[in-house]
Amino acid sequence: MSVDEAQHSRLPAGAAPLRLALDQDFAMLRRIRDRAAAFVRRHLPHAGADAVADVRLVLDEMACNALRHARPPCELTLSLRGDRILIEVSDSLTDIARYREGYEGGGRGLALIDAIADRWGQTPLPRGKTVWAELALCSDSRRTESPEPR
Repeated sequence: MSVDEAQHSRLPAGAAPLRLALDQDFAMLRRIRDRAAAFVRRHLPHAGADAVADVRLVLDEMACNALRHARPPCELTLSLRGDRILIEVSDSLTDIARYREGYEGGGRGLALIDAIADRWGQTPLPRGKTVWAELALCSDSRRTESPEPR
């Protein structure tokens, strides 16, 4: 499924995507993580605590990368498709996100996202990009085998 298919898929009743503007205030990340967790719990109350924690962690890594490396406008979007969530962070930086091995100030966020998400990628935009990750929120639909190479 492509990102476009996920964005335009039928969402559960009442589950309009959650869109949040990101500004350069790192203190707001806690509020954003809390809103994301509440969004998941409200629309998928059967999602386990581990799944909600995974959403919070992936969202945090993606948002921090955008805040650290890009300039506003940056936007976070959460969309549900069945028992899966699509996390998208759009920013103004046209450079693609990449692994930074040996970087002392961090640089392990994409490896973490790759380990947690069922799949992830990025879509170039005329004035930036969207980095996205998709996660299963129910234990029976979570990844149980090694991911395919990206």
